[in-house]
Amino acid sequence: MALDASRSKREFDKFVADVSGNTSMRVVTTSNETLEATGTATISSTSTPGAVVLAATEVTGKQRIGLQFINGGSVDATFKVFGSLVDSPGTYATNKWTQIGDDISCTASADTAYKAIATTPVKFILVHAFVASSSAALTVHLMAD
Repeated sequence: MALDASRSKREFDKFVADVSGNTSMRVVTTSNETLEATGTATISSTSTPGAVVLAATEVTGKQRIGLQFINGGSVDATFKVFGSLVDSPGTYATNKWTQIGDDISCTASADTAYKAIATTPVKFILVHAFVASSSAALTVHLMAD
């Protein structure tokens, strides 16, 4: 028997086995809304965790998060992405925020970097950065869906 090209007509797609081996109805939930945010700051902090570039942004229910980091300064910059499962984490504090992934380095003069976070349940994202010396104009773009 050939499968119909229309997914809605394929009855077996409606069911999934649960952990006990029983059959359950498949339920898919999506957020149907894309969230976009941008943070820009001139950073002069030379030590970790640095200063805020993108303030705490709620991403609850988003399955994919993309972050683009832009260094518009003349010195190297290091970005740190923090995530939190706390309902209202506020500004950075070690008991409310955890770094997601490694440090992201952007060399001087308009270098960019990109980081994707997928399937990691997180409620809030916060981005800090620090520079090697002097100061730099830094930008972070966030898109989540």
